[in-house]
Amino acid sequence: MKVDLKKIATLERINYLTMEPMAGVTPGVDIILRPDMILTSSSTYPSPDANHACLLQTDPQNVDGLIDEVIAYFTAREIPPVVLVSPACMPADLPQRLLARGFQRQEPDETWMVMEDLQSRKVPKIEVTVKVKMIGRADAPLFAEVMVASYDMPAEWVAVLTDLIAPSIGAPGITHFLAFLGEKPIATLTLMRYQNYVTIGSAGVLPEHRGGRTIFNMAVEVLGEAKRQGVETVLLQTSLGPIFERFLRICGFTLAFKRQTYMLS
Repeated sequence: MKVDLKKIATLERINYLTMEPMAGVTPGVDIILRPDMILTSSSTYPSPDANHACLLQTDPQNVDGLIDEVIAYFTAREIPPVVLVSPACMPADLPQRLLARGFQRQEPDETWMVMEDLQSRKVPKIEVTVKVKMIGRADAPLFAEVMVASYDMPAEWVAVLTDLIAPSIGAPGITHFLAFLGEKPIATLTLMRYQNYVTIGSAGVLPEHRGGRTIFNMAVEVLGEAKRQGVETVLLQTSLGPIFERFLRICGFTLAFKRQTYMLS
């Protein structure tokens, strides 16, 4: 099957364009979009998810200088340099060049899934036992609490995430959701929009409610909201493996591409 590198590059760049409104109101978060690479960093959230370079695209004679830039950028912030490599990166031997510079490939790979032509799709019905709510600023601590528990993060991160999330609530293009089972909040999810595209992020489900229909019900409700907003294409990333990818296919997503992580220790 022919790989459409131009489409991969477009989807990858749009992902960060959907994140720009969030970065604009979130303290300590920077996203730099250049023709030859994208840089994203967070002074408060040390994960590679928030601190990496990607979509490196340059000539073979210039790539080492670009890698030098990445190393200098993150070293100055006292963060391990991370480069995420998709099929759209150039030159094609970028992974080998990173390994030669001391970077090590990390597992698992990141799978990018896409749902296109959302406006032509029927939104299935959901179980009435799961209610999904678009949150306001007063809900920020609760959203952070559920997200921390879903990601098995230390409890002290609740205050940190509350401060990160609160400024984006109500910002254009950003919608945060909480799912409830009865009165109990059990899951989180965020939609970030750019033109006719949305990226799904901050998806988390409490451990005791995984494996059921909670995430399906939430996904259906959120996709319905995206459809009401006129969205045509939905994009998300996951590293949860084949079982979750199969669930996403059942929901109507298809595989777009996979991205590898390289970290300089």
